[in-house]
Amino acid sequence: MKFHSRAAVLGAGALCLLLTACGSGSDAGAQSAVPSNPAAKAALAEAKAVFAEYSATKSLEPIPALPDAPPKGKRFVIVTCNFPTCASVADGAKAAAQALGWNTTVLQHDSTPQSYVSLMNQVASDPPDALAYVPALPDSSLREQLTKLKSAGTKISEISPPEQLGPDSGVEAFVLGKTDVAQTGKILGSAVVADAGGAVDAVWVWDPSFATAWSPMKDGFTKVVESVGGKVGVLEASVQGVGKSVPSQITGYLQAHPKTKYVVTPMVDYQSGLTPALQAAGLQGKVKVISRATNQAVLEGIKNGTDWAGLAIELQAEGWRSVDQLVRLVMGVPLGDRADHIGWQQIYLKNNVDQAGTAPEPPNYQQTYISAWTGQ
Repeated sequence: MKFHSRAAVLGAGALCLLLTACGSGSDAGAQSAVPSNPAAKAALAEAKAVFAEYSATKSLEPIPALPDAPPKGKRFVIVTCNFPTCASVADGAKAAAQALGWNTTVLQHDSTPQSYVSLMNQVASDPPDALAYVPALPDSSLREQLTKLKSAGTKISEISPPEQLGPDSGVEAFVLGKTDVAQTGKILGSAVVADAGGAVDAVWVWDPSFATAWSPMKDGFTKVVESVGGKVGVLEASVQGVGKSVPSQITGYLQAHPKTKYVVTPMVDYQSGLTPALQAAGLQGKVKVISRATNQAVLEGIKNGTDWAGLAIELQAEGWRSVDQLVRLVMGVPLGDRADHIGWQQIYLKNNVDQAGTAPEPPNYQQTYISAWTGQ
């Protein structure tokens, strides 16, 4: 377990909208410092505006209609990881492909390089018409496999890429690309700053093995918190310890850094087992937690008051987004900005959590895509 911290005051552009932050009854933000200099005041105003925007009901962006009927019978492979969020993405992609009449194979790696490379070798040895994959290594480590797939005419969409090599690599589309991930960091930082009402101490919990994919999110989060004079500590926690050692690592950090009032993570899996650990350590209600890709357990916690907030992203809808990219590539339809589009994101709090239903996804996203594909 490693602790790091850094602090700075950065300038930020101003937005004129000032809005009151929403939160639970926790006193986690009570020790924040209201900024006094103009740059920090402007940064706080912007954070409150972003927090308000993403706490309001968000819809999926309009999906352009296809020019012709999409082809049926295409062979589609999904390579995904072994985390629950990845399973949701794969389920969505499979459902989207089924709506197109495609034949789908789902392959799951165990998030280790060896397992991932083995599956990508398998795919490259028998190239499909279309491939969507969640990587466990940067694409520069798989140039040979990607070159084989490109030569075979396979259309490729990469989900949560650690690096983006560009179309020459064979990868022509990205979901949860760096632009999207950076926006997530800004939203998470804005939620913390707006709720605190000013400068506050927060900790970013992550596995640095995923730094290439998560750094834009971490940097975006840190920039917002520091822009109002806050401090961000960093706790390194391996994803292999999720639900095992991670809860005690987080409580240990909080006990060693009692000024820390917010815990922020790049994936909700880090919250597995955290609530009882906070309760056992006497920290429940003294800190607030928010994670990317919130799940049903956190939503229930928000409803009953044990959790403060969750940031939902597309999960099954992410799979649909990837398939939408692929069908356009198969048909030769230019993607334009859809090759790396910022996806739907929504902050859920006590006052809007009932809108999430049984799963936090964009409203009516399946029908939105089907209508774009079929005109029905």
